[in-house]
Amino acid sequence: MEDFATHLFVLSLFLFIFGAFGALCFSRHAKLANVLAHCSSFLGGLVGATTAVLVLSTKQSIVVTAWVIMSDVVLRFKIDMLSAYFLFVVSLVTVAVSLYSLGYVTEYYGKKSVGLLGSGLNLFVLSMIAVITVDHSVSFLIAWELMSLLSFFLVMVEHEKAETRKAGYVYVVMTHFGTVFIILSFLILFFFTNQLDFSSFTQMAAHLPASVKNIVFLLSFIGFGTKAGMIPLHVWLPRAHPAAPSHVSALMSAVMIKTAIYGLLRVNYDFLKGGATWWGAVVLGIGILSAVFGILFGVAENDMKRFLAFSSAENIGIIFMGLGASLLFRSYHEPLLGALALTALLYHVLNHAIFKGLLFMGAGSVLYATHTKNINELGGLIRFMPWTAVFFLIGGMSLAAFPPFNGFMSEWATFQSLLHLSFSLHSPIWKTVGGLAAAALGLTGALVAGSVVKQFGTAFLALPRTPHAIKAKEVPLVMRLGMGMLACGVVVFGVWPGLVLRMTNTAAESYFHQSLTGRAMLYVPFHRSGESISLGGIAIIFFAILLLLIAVLRASVGKSNNHYDETWNCGTPLVPSMEYTGTSYSHPVLMIFKRIYGIKRKVDIQGEYTYYPKRIRHRLKTEAIIETKLYRPLIRGTVSLSQRLRTIQNGNLQSYLAYMIITLIVLLLWIR
Repeated sequence: MEDFATHLFVLSLFLFIFGAFGALCFSRHAKLANVLAHCSSFLGGLVGATTAVLVLSTKQSIVVTAWVIMSDVVLRFKIDMLSAYFLFVVSLVTVAVSLYSLGYVTEYYGKKSVGLLGSGLNLFVLSMIAVITVDHSVSFLIAWELMSLLSFFLVMVEHEKAETRKAGYVYVVMTHFGTVFIILSFLILFFFTNQLDFSSFTQMAAHLPASVKNIVFLLSFIGFGTKAGMIPLHVWLPRAHPAAPSHVSALMSAVMIKTAIYGLLRVNYDFLKGGATWWGAVVLGIGILSAVFGILFGVAENDMKRFLAFSSAENIGIIFMGLGASLLFRSYHEPLLGALALTALLYHVLNHAIFKGLLFMGAGSVLYATHTKNINELGGLIRFMPWTAVFFLIGGMSLAAFPPFNGFMSEWATFQSLLHLSFSLHSPIWKTVGGLAAAALGLTGALVAGSVVKQFGTAFLALPRTPHAIKAKEVPLVMRLGMGMLACGVVVFGVWPGLVLRMTNTAAESYFHQSLTGRAMLYVPFHRSGESISLGGIAIIFFAILLLLIAVLRASVGKSNNHYDETWNCGTPLVPSMEYTGTSYSHPVLMIFKRIYGIKRKVDIQGEYTYYPKRIRHRLKTEAIIETKLYRPLIRGTVSLSQRLRTIQNGNLQSYLAYMIITLIVLLLWIR
C-alpha cells in the first residue's frame, strides 16, 4: 500500500507538470490549451486526494527523493499525517476549480494567453503541494517563493487595469515582507542545529533555549500570519483576491492561505514542541481581532469578491482562535482539550476551503454573466441564474455557520474549545478570556449572517437594477459542475462529520496522543464525557416534524388555494430604485461602528426648497482605521526616511569618490 501511495503521488506531480508544459506548447490554440491544462490539473488533484486518503487511512508516511541539489540540499517529499491532511484539502479544491476553469477561462479567448494562464495555474498548484510536502528548509523556501511569485503573476493577468497593478504591487511587497520573517526563523534554527532539514529541527527542539523558542515563534507567526491574511497584516487580501481571475481567487483564498496554517503548525508543534502560555494568548488575541475586524470590514463591502476576501481574514481569525486554544491547553498539559482545539482548527481549514472556494466560484459566475461584481448593479439574478443562486446560497449559509452545513460543525467545535478555557482552566484570567472569546465568535457569526443576507438578497433577489443584470444568463455546465461538487462537500461534511473526524484524528493523535474519533453521522469530541452531535439526525427529525405538521394542516384545513397578484405599492408601479441597496442595508451597522470604519458622509440637496428638494444625493465613504492610523503613517515615515537617504545618492562623482576613500580608510583601520 505504501508503494502504491508513493506511485500515486509521483503520478499526480507529473500530471501537473504535463498540464503546465502541455498548455504552454499549445498556447496558440486556446481551446486545446484550456482542455490540456485543466483536465491535467483535474486528474492531478484527483490522484493527489486519493494519495492523501491512503496515507491517512494506513497512517504510514511516504518519502520521495526527487533531486540532490547539493550535498546538504535534497529535494525530498515527505507526506506524514499533517502533510497528508493538507494535501487532501489542496487536491479536493483543485479538482473542483479545474472543472470550473474549463468554462470560466473561455472568457479570455482572444484576449489573453489561455495557455500561459493554464500553465501558471498548474505550476501554482504544484508549488502549493511542494510547500506542504517538502522536508527541507531550503526546498521549502524555494517552493514558498515560487508559490508567491506564481500567484503574483496570476493576480496580474489583467495588468492593463490600474487597480490590478496596484493590487499586485501591494501583494508582492506584503508576501516578501512575510518571507523575510520566515527565513529569519529558519536561520535561527539552523544556527542551533547546524542542519537544514526538518527532521533535525524536530530532533533538536528539546535542546533549544526558551528565549530562542520565543524568538522563532514570533518570527514565524508574523511571517506565516502575513500570508494567512491575519489582521493587521491583511492589506493584500482585499486587493489581490478581487483583482485575480475568479478561479485563481478561489485557489488563493481557499487553499493558498492555508499553507500558512500548515507552516505555523509545523513550526509550533514539530520544531518547537509547544511553548509558553503567552504563545497561545498572542495567537488567540490576534485570532479574535482578525475574526471581528475582518467581518466588520466585510459588512461594508458592496463588491462581492472584496467581501469574500475580508471574510477570509475573518475565518483565518477563527482558525487562529482554535490554534491559540490548542497552544494554551498544551502549555497547561491538557492533551484531550488540546486535541479538541486542534481538531476544530483542522476541521475549519477543510470547511473554509470548500465553502470559500464555492463562494468565489459563485462570485466569478456572476462576474462572467454580468461583467460586474458590484451588488448594487445587480438584483433579480435568481430568475436568470437559478443554479448559481442555489450554490451561492449554500456556500453563504455554510459561511454563516447555519446547520446542517459544514461551517457549523467546525465553528461549534471551536466554540466548545473556547468555553473549555473558562470551565477547565483554573485561572480567573482564562475564565474571563474564554468567555470573551466565545462571545466574540458569537458576534462574528451574527455579522456574517447579516453580510450573507445582504450579498445574496441584493444580488439575487428583487428586481434587476441595470441592463447587466437583465441580460444575465446561467453559466456553462462545467462551471455549474465545479460549483456543485463543492456544494455537495458542504452538505456531506456537515451531515457526516465523522468522515472528517477520522482524518483530523490522525493528525491530532500524532501530537496529543488522544483519539477523537466519531461514527459517520456523529461528531464525538470526547470519549471521557460522551458528548456528541449528529446534524444528520437533527435534519431527519426536523424534516419529519415538518412533514407531520404539513400533514396535520392538510387534514384540518384542506387543500390551499393560492392566488398570485402584483405587490401593492400605493397605486404606483414598482421600480428598482425603490429597493434596498447593499449600502442602505449595511448602513445601521456602519453607523454603530463608524469610528472603526472612518466614515465620511456628504449630503447634497438640490432644489430651491429644503423640504421639497428635486434631488438628494447621499455619499458615504469609508476609510478603515487600520489603514489610516497604521499603514499611512508607516508609509509616510518610510517615504520621508527614503528621501533623507537619497541625499547620499546625489549623482555627484566627487561625493561617490569620497565615500570610497572613507570606506577604504575605515577598512584599513579595522584590519591594522
